[in-house]
Amino acid sequence: MSIRRVLAVAEAQARDLSRRRVAMIILVMLPLLFYVAVGNETAFALVAGGTGMAWSVAGAALFLALAARRTDQRLVLAGYRPLDILVGRLLCLEGFALVLVAVFSVLMVSMSAPPSPGALVLALVLTAAIAVPLGLAVAALLPRELEGALALIGIVGIEMSLPVDSDLAPVLPLYGPLRLTAAAGAAGVDVWSPIVHAVISAIVLLTVAAVLWWRRVRIVRHRS
Repeated sequence: MSIRRVLAVAEAQARDLSRRRVAMIILVMLPLLFYVAVGNETAFALVAGGTGMAWSVAGAALFLALAARRTDQRLVLAGYRPLDILVGRLLCLEGFALVLVAVFSVLMVSMSAPPSPGALVLALVLTAAIAVPLGLAVAALLPRELEGALALIGIVGIEMSLPVDSDLAPVLPLYGPLRLTAAAGAAGVDVWSPIVHAVISAIVLLTVAAVLWWRRVRIVRHRS
């Protein structure tokens, strides 16, 4: 893996995101406004803010991955390794996600004043770590923006409406962060099992996204 090429990919991806200013503003402002609108209901507001941020991050990953479909294989043909491209994309998206974590953390801690603010911030960090590969996995499975966006809306909507103690909740990717988010509204928080679930979810999603993406961009050399 070449650090220079990784940074070049990350810079190019960041420029691509910056060109989508209107879409990015809408993507970030919608969940923020939704959180503010339900800010008086602390328990649900925390869940709404966390899942809303997940939608923003996953949406950015979806749009970025789909926009790069035409250029990824050209980069491979130009000598870039698939790992260079993937790591550069992850670097750009996780940087964007961390900015959102900072914004949502300040807003949610100041407005909702949860008893365990550290648990809330940790939940948002884990949410960002899962949302990036979630968006990339959806982009790998659904190659059109409309279908991908609808799939993300469906996933986030189910995560937001499903009680965290339901039988189905543990099979969903954001279960770990949502457990922490729910626990942030009360004193005494178990952090380790949500962290383990979040790490496993992120690894599974990233593996799915990477395998499907690599199958599309790899160069098949035929013997003459």
